[in-house]
Amino acid sequence: MGEVQEVELTLDRLFYQTLSRRLDEGLVYKGSRLPYRTLFQNVSRVSDAVHSSELKGHRVAVLDWNTPAFAELLYGIPLSGSTIHPVNVRLPPEEMLKTVKLADDRCVFFSSDFLPIVKKIETLGWIPKDRLFFLGEGDSGGYPTYADLRASGSDKFVLRVREDDEASVLFTSGTTGGPKGVSYSHKKTLLACWTIATLLSAYQGNSRLSAADIVLSPIPFYHLWSWGTLFFSTMLGNRYVMDGRFDPDSTLRAIETEGVTWMSMVPTMFYALLAHPQSEKLKGLKVLAGGSPIPSGLVKAAEARGIELCMIYGFTDGLIASISSINEGYGPLSQEARDQISVSSTTPAPLSEVRIEKPEGNRPGEILFRSPWLPPGYFTSAEKTRESFDADGWFHPGDAGELDGFGNLRVFDRLKDLIKSGAEFIPSAKVESYLSELPWVDSVAVVGKPDEKWGERPVAFIKTRPNVAFDGQRAKEHLEGYVSQGKLNRWWIPDEFRQIDDMPMTGTGKMDKKVLRDKAAGR
Repeated sequence: MGEVQEVELTLDRLFYQTLSRRLDEGLVYKGSRLPYRTLFQNVSRVSDAVHSSELKGHRVAVLDWNTPAFAELLYGIPLSGSTIHPVNVRLPPEEMLKTVKLADDRCVFFSSDFLPIVKKIETLGWIPKDRLFFLGEGDSGGYPTYADLRASGSDKFVLRVREDDEASVLFTSGTTGGPKGVSYSHKKTLLACWTIATLLSAYQGNSRLSAADIVLSPIPFYHLWSWGTLFFSTMLGNRYVMDGRFDPDSTLRAIETEGVTWMSMVPTMFYALLAHPQSEKLKGLKVLAGGSPIPSGLVKAAEARGIELCMIYGFTDGLIASISSINEGYGPLSQEARDQISVSSTTPAPLSEVRIEKPEGNRPGEILFRSPWLPPGYFTSAEKTRESFDADGWFHPGDAGELDGFGNLRVFDRLKDLIKSGAEFIPSAKVESYLSELPWVDSVAVVGKPDEKWGERPVAFIKTRPNVAFDGQRAKEHLEGYVSQGKLNRWWIPDEFRQIDDMPMTGTGKMDKKVLRDKAAGR
């Protein structure tokens, strides 16, 4: 008897039960449907075609919004023996080019919106024209097409990879010292996606997920593969709705047309949908939000519309860390208390470890995280790896938080966003959370401004809702109310309240506080 081949954790594993049990489900894109059976056939063709093009062992860039073709590439490229690099198309053009260069991409798939970037790549001589594949229909501009490449492959699936082979590279948003690259194997990717599905099904709390849910995630695929939603939806057999580039009008139409029941999104997207005149279409939805702390104003707005809300905590350089749920250790609780715990306290992921490193002085403790799916560091910088990953395998994400008596993790703020005034620290996220409750506030960010006496003092930047007047005095009085309730220290109240027309954003939809700190300091 020959050696028995062990079954490993490779991306094809996500399909097999779904192909036998959920025959009528699959992907939906603006009304068109792609059953999982057809998706797997197309993935097989892509895998075979890319493998035959001598790209095995190389990295392949994709510049596109969330489309069926991108979904096929998210599977097909890694299963070919190559590595997919979903390019953060929200980065400035020069930063996008930098990530392509740092990843050493040898091939690019692109849609028409990104033709200028591809022409620049071609002009620089980085990648030959016959390795630049046009996604979509219509005039390809003389470039080879994805459709033709896919048609050249066989639909008979052949597994060409092992679980420790590199499946994908991702880049951080680059707000502190430029984008940093991380590498994820098939095994690490599947472990992380299995963990998300487990947290959302095996633990009590809001926004629980089952195979019966209809999923829509407007988060771009370049942002942690849309938080892994395509992968775990394939595993569960969910109907998976895609809508291309995020647009509130189009997203709300898709929610209504397809009967969407479960969504994931960053707070800025959620705010945009809640502010829409047809936001009643969100009623009854289950929403997983994350990417930044969830302000209490967003929680209250969701509750008012009958939306279930929970929070995910994770990072590009560590994937999933925790999701909010209700820990059985709390015992009998009022509904108000359970709702508060379910949003702001998160349950660390199975198979992971979380600890708090308390520094000397009164600064809040730093969150440290360790798990089997953590990358070994940044392939772009040994120095940055030493700063964020220690020798014992602990990742330092740069966040402040605490663990309660039941093992739940509460995230306070980014360490760099804590404002040191005198010898004390002001958690900007808490002040922002209370200001977000004002009905005329669209978005708010609190940052530190250099102060000769105190070192730093807080400044609040507020973007108002359309056709609503800015009222800095009212904002201050609102915070004074929380001071009188003992929920806020008076010296945490910002010295200035400034109106801003547009919030600067990072490539992953977060407020860019570096830009705001420069603005507050007059730089």
